Amino acid sequence: MIKNIEQEAWTSSETFASVLLAMFIDRFGTEALQWEPATIALEVEDEFNVELSQQALDKLIVAIQLLTTDKFFKSTPDFIMFCNVLSGDTYRPDMWDPADAEEIAWGITEAALICPPDEDEPFTDEIRAYIGAALDSEGIITPPDVLKLAIRTNRVNPSIEDFSDDPNMFSAVYAIERGKTEDINQTIVLRTQLLAAQLAALKLKNGDAKKMAELLTKAISQE
Repeated sequence: MIKNIEQEAWTSSETFASVLLAMFIDRFGTEALQWEPATIALEVEDEFNVELSQQALDKLIVAIQLLTTDKFFKSTPDFIMFCNVLSGDTYRPDMWDPADAEEIAWGITEAALICPPDEDEPFTDEIRAYIGAALDSEGIITPPDVLKLAIRTNRVNPSIEDFSDDPNMFSAVYAIERGKTEDINQTIVLRTQLLAAQLAALKLKNGDAKKMAELLTKAISQE
């Protein structure tokens, strides 16, 4: 069977949560945001004639939670799980899966696209401390732009502090750590560009996906 764009999106593990949410609301309306996950899966599969991928369902459920609750900003376990799912992991409640710095950076980025927070600092101190701990554990001294909200306890990575009396080694190790930050920033830009491309390809009945993609692309270019 040759799949159309929407069918490809629902069956792929690479479709972004924002794109799935746009298709879902466009087809079913905002009242469908109150449906149970099982109902959502059945309705999507029936409407689009697809077998919904687990990653797509999990991302859609997280996107709906972002729109309808404040769990992402107020509950540390939910924050971690949302970041993992938005980055492509499946939801595994039976396993502890800590979110790393890159997953957190993308989670916060896409969450802000789906539901921009009203508060200047919407996250609890506990979540901000978790972000700080993730940065510390990965030896990231200067956080990526989106993670500057972190509360840090260790400002200098011990591996770098060990070379404080050797300027050349200190500079070399610092450059490696700085490279981690640049890699995450670049990953966020690339993923946002991919998200914009996915949105632009949609043919919504009740919205202008191309306009949404243009605004997103413009925002990227201004960063």
